[in-house]
Amino acid sequence: MSGAAALWSPIHVGTLRLEHRLIMAAMGSGFAAAGGRATDRLVRYLARRAEGGIALVTTEATAVDASGAPFPVALRADDDGLLEGLRRVAEAVHAHGVPISMQLYHAGRQMSRRISGRQPVAPSALPCPMVREMPRALEGEEIPALVERFAEAAARAREAGFDAIELHGSHGYLIHQFLTPLANQRTDQWGGDLAGRARFALAVVRRIRERLGPGFPLLYKLSAEDRLPGGLTLDDTLVFGRWLEEAGVDALIVSAGTYASFQWIVQPLGWPQACLRGQAARFSETLRIPVAAVGRINDPAVAEEVVERGEAQLVAMGRALLADPDLPRKARAGRRGDLLRCITCNECLARLMKAEPIRCAINPEMGREAEFPPPPAARRRRIVVVGGGPAGMQAALVARRRGHEVTLLEAAEALGGRLSLADRPAFKREVGELAPHWARRLAEAGVAVRLGTRATPEEIGRLAADVVVVAAGARVTLPALPGMDAPHVTSVEQCLAGDGRGAGPAVVLGGGRAACEAAGYLREGGWEVTLLAPGRDVARDVEPQTRRGLTGELHRLGVRIVTEARAEAIEAGGVRYTDAAGQPAAAPAALVVVEGTLSPDDALQRRLEAEGLTVFAAGDSAAPGDLAAAVHGATDLALGL
Repeated sequence: MSGAAALWSPIHVGTLRLEHRLIMAAMGSGFAAAGGRATDRLVRYLARRAEGGIALVTTEATAVDASGAPFPVALRADDDGLLEGLRRVAEAVHAHGVPISMQLYHAGRQMSRRISGRQPVAPSALPCPMVREMPRALEGEEIPALVERFAEAAARAREAGFDAIELHGSHGYLIHQFLTPLANQRTDQWGGDLAGRARFALAVVRRIRERLGPGFPLLYKLSAEDRLPGGLTLDDTLVFGRWLEEAGVDALIVSAGTYASFQWIVQPLGWPQACLRGQAARFSETLRIPVAAVGRINDPAVAEEVVERGEAQLVAMGRALLADPDLPRKARAGRRGDLLRCITCNECLARLMKAEPIRCAINPEMGREAEFPPPPAARRRRIVVVGGGPAGMQAALVARRRGHEVTLLEAAEALGGRLSLADRPAFKREVGELAPHWARRLAEAGVAVRLGTRATPEEIGRLAADVVVVAAGARVTLPALPGMDAPHVTSVEQCLAGDGRGAGPAVVLGGGRAACEAAGYLREGGWEVTLLAPGRDVARDVEPQTRRGLTGELHRLGVRIVTEARAEAIEAGGVRYTDAAGQPAAAPAALVVVEGTLSPDDALQRRLEAEGLTVFAAGDSAAPGDLAAAVHGATDLALGL
């Protein structure tokens, strides 16, 4: 059977028949209400994933007890008063002919009193290295009570109409904490050797089986490895996996990591797709039940390959379905050119880590399903959008979908704006798919796109615009350093627009994301690169996981990073700077690349406003920001036109 045929063939998880092998991975959303109640927003969000053709929808991690809910808005299933909302979730997903699974968990020590208002509990009084808050060790009599809480929550899920249960036994949460020696140093029956540490997980599985019977589908998500010294190994979890199968688990989802090895939970940019397929394959060789691979899979072709090779029988996608909920339907119909693939920017994660509802940088409709498709405008207008970057393209698209007549003017010969620079390093090549995707959608929507056209007041006047949206980008201001006018000095933007190839020493001045990406790009091109960053760290303008991924790529490439370096002057042979100790130092350079600061390019806006036109600014023309800010700001603007 070919990979495509295998991926789209049906499969049983216990008694549950799935139409194909692509399932939704559980992801936090922040869409529940205080107290863990399901909201209309959560219902619409999950129903939209079902509408897109996924074989199984999975809720976010749902707490079985208040003591294990890390956020006030963490979804919960610990009280009968929550049943009404959970029923609405199940019914909305079922309306699209798709089954739904509830993922159950208890956060254990991976939560903070500062947010939850209660001291965390754990197998042992050992703090999570990332949360750094001392938990209270569970008393012996509390543990069977928690086992019962899992079973009670599972029973509520069934009563609410859910089709399956998934136990979250991975990522360092309570069930995983009992299993790993890094969190469990108990000397009673719940600790000790692997069998003792596995007792809690197996007790939960068996109690759910007793409560729901042998036929109710039960999945288990497992971290195959802690990826930490002294932690769980693949050899440990392969044994444990067999015990789970014997206890009545119907399918295993193979992930990895804990909060202390978070990059294995939510993989950053630069990591290969299906990075845990090897671990999944080991379980597939060992177990009779279906195994699901997970871990940065946003390409159906990769999913097909995993299934065809027998590495896994199921493939779980997470962030990919935030970016494009229709991915399963498009892929199955052979419309792969229409896919909007996740770019692993982790905007979703960044929001969640701040206890805010998630959003997707490239799909502003995610979490805002009530607003889309957008309603027709009360009055049809002639709108001119200036600039073909992300903000301009998104504003034009949404305005056209509302029924306006839209013309987009772009001075360059291609759409993309700063996106044309964002995909230059090899580890960011997937970003290069965004501009062509937007261009296709603009054409399909009927937006008149005029490339190679400068937006002058005269040109806009000829178009008789009722409204002008200026998304012309930002001005770049370079620092006033001695030697800036030397011929071997260039800006980050000019560097990324070039081919990057060369030899000899190069210095990049700056510590932001753009400077880091330029350093990586030059290193890939053959330069010996030193990054002189003024702060204590680099890439502080991106969320922590992306920062780790970016700095990891720079270290892998061999970029020399010098922090707390204050540039003093650029000279013919290099850059003079003051180091962290306040001592003079120098870095040789045949090429110097300088990161500047961005400010709105509002010159055209001011000219048009002076002529009495109705003008709005979007993207960097309004306020320089990242991709998510540009896309969401432009969406909000266009919805109001």
